[in-house]
Amino acid sequence: MTPKKNRSGAEFDVSTPVEVTFPPISCPIRARLHPEAAGLDDHIIAWARHADLIRDGMATDHFHRAGFGRFTAAVYPRARQLELVAEWQLYNWIVDDQLDEGHVARTAAQRLHTAARLCAQLDPDLDAPAPSGPLAAALADLWERTAKPMSRAWRERFAAHYRDFLAFTILPHTEPARIGRQSLADFRRRRRLNSGCEMSFDLIEPANFTEIPPAVAASDAYRAVRDAANDVISWTNDIYSVHKEIARGDHDHLAAVLWRLGGGTWQDALDEAAARVGDRTADFASAVRDVRAMRPLFGLDPGRWAPVEESLADLGDWIAGSLEWHRWSPRYREVAATRVGSAPGYIEPHLV
Repeated sequence: MTPKKNRSGAEFDVSTPVEVTFPPISCPIRARLHPEAAGLDDHIIAWARHADLIRDGMATDHFHRAGFGRFTAAVYPRARQLELVAEWQLYNWIVDDQLDEGHVARTAAQRLHTAARLCAQLDPDLDAPAPSGPLAAALADLWERTAKPMSRAWRERFAAHYRDFLAFTILPHTEPARIGRQSLADFRRRRRLNSGCEMSFDLIEPANFTEIPPAVAASDAYRAVRDAANDVISWTNDIYSVHKEIARGDHDHLAAVLWRLGGGTWQDALDEAAARVGDRTADFASAVRDVRAMRPLFGLDPGRWAPVEESLADLGDWIAGSLEWHRWSPRYREVAATRVGSAPGYIEPHLV
């Protein structure tokens, strides 16, 4: 593989580990953990094995160590349907791994075929075709249990966000040349779409048996809150996953974009990334204040406004909880020495 250069002329080769220190990330929001967190990792691993998403002992150990149950308990600390959203989170990490570095990631046609099969399950009328294979069958089960009590507007919103997640997880692989020349603005737009944050934010509502009023959900002011939260969470992930991405020659993350555009060292790029996370966290707080200031204009009584107020707090919990989990989890410290196009041992071929 040809070594890459940034504007300063510095080179790196994916075979050479990059030595960096994770910079401190400022977060004024206190992280909380759901009181029913204990045993959640055991539950979701058992669910995944029952759904035939995980068979091998190596995969079981890998996903158990990553602590996606703890992740869910940190980002949904007041969820009334905690096990359901934890199953969603583990499922989404498995799909992300498969599309990003798994056996379905070997050709563009395979990725598109898998994405199309999954999108077909998220029918707003709950009239999807019979699922084919474990990935589609598990999604059909999750969708049935989650979407049935929700409005059609919520179903359409979630399905659109899931489609975006699948598409923009695939696109970096189908357009590798674009990654090396994309602007920071283009990266930010695409990163929001492939992060999975939007569909995860949508799950806050069924997790708590509530819905955001459509007028608020569709407003630019509320959109700004979610965009800021998405950036903070996505960029925090980019910082903590830098060793994994560099080891695989993946340049579609914030540190790589800043390194390429700004010159300097990888440590300089990570430090700048952390500063940008801090700035966007401040933007989040400002956007929350704006939505609250607009409350009289939405014409909602206290009962109908309550889900909005709760959702603003829930999005803050997502920021704090995601950071807490990234600091704790070994997922990105245990880097598999594989390149793009090859699959680590914990990613199982039966899901293709």
